[in-house]
Amino acid sequence: MIHRSRKAALALTLLVFIAVAAYSASVSSGADPLKVVYVQGLTGNPFYTTVTCGAQAAAKTANVNFSFQGPGEWSVEKQTTIVNAIVASKPNAIMISAADPKAMIIPLKAAKDAGIKVIMIDGDLADKSIAITNIQSDNVLGGRLGGARLAKLMGGKGSVIALDNEPGIPLTEDRIKGFKQAISKFPGIKFLGVKYTHNQTASAANIVSTTASSNADLKGVFSAETNNSEGAITGVREAKKIGKVFIVGYDTSDPIVAALRKGTMGGAVVQYPYGEGKLGIASAVAAAAGGSVPRNQSAPFVIATKQNVNTPKVQRFIYSTKCK
Repeated sequence: MIHRSRKAALALTLLVFIAVAAYSASVSSGADPLKVVYVQGLTGNPFYTTVTCGAQAAAKTANVNFSFQGPGEWSVEKQTTIVNAIVASKPNAIMISAADPKAMIIPLKAAKDAGIKVIMIDGDLADKSIAITNIQSDNVLGGRLGGARLAKLMGGKGSVIALDNEPGIPLTEDRIKGFKQAISKFPGIKFLGVKYTHNQTASAANIVSTTASSNADLKGVFSAETNNSEGAITGVREAKKIGKVFIVGYDTSDPIVAALRKGTMGGAVVQYPYGEGKLGIASAVAAAAGGSVPRNQSAPFVIATKQNVNTPKVQRFIYSTKCK
């Protein structure tokens, strides 16, 4: 099932075309190449890798000088250090998947004050005056669709938990919000609350294994991020509850796709990070050319299942571990 894909894809393609055409004309007239840096939320994460791949492809077409950096762990302190160094190098634009919507305000305000365009990828800052745009999918809708998928797998009965990294992150709180809205329509489903894993796969596995072993009525797990989905898969297997406890989560990785194909994971809400990367470059180019950029831009997503994960329509959304 594909959601908002045709309209969003057409809008993305149009913006990329217009922005690249305008920028290519400026380069031909002797302007210096645009310098854009993407700061990943976490290196090695398939979502951020795929954003990078999309940005690289768009940058090559537009003759943009593109590079990327990121911390090896989910860390505001380390991401801040990276941003501070980038600001000192004076790029034209910074694309960033912020580790925290409040804590990253200070370093990104410094970027703005230095005349650097700030483009948010997959999550806005609490201070919306800093970035020129935020590019992300509709997380409430995604959570709602994920919740509906999980409720169907559970037969509308049983207990369910949700896994999230940390409290207070608007992006994932929206996913949980949509999930809760969906399961609230099923009186037979009991929500046991949100469990926080600090983005640790091992922690997610332990929570799911322990909960499944101690609660015979547990039938569902909703995971808001990649590492939590991978951990949930391990936890269900360790508890020997495959086929009895269903998992629906956000994003993909090689283990998640393998679990979808085997049926050990019941569904995944798959965003379009490749398109978000392209749109980020297009936004930087449009801003450099003096054009207007929408403050909020959406990206499409799909619900991947065992039945559709190998189809071409879903495969174009699956995340990459390296750029082609």
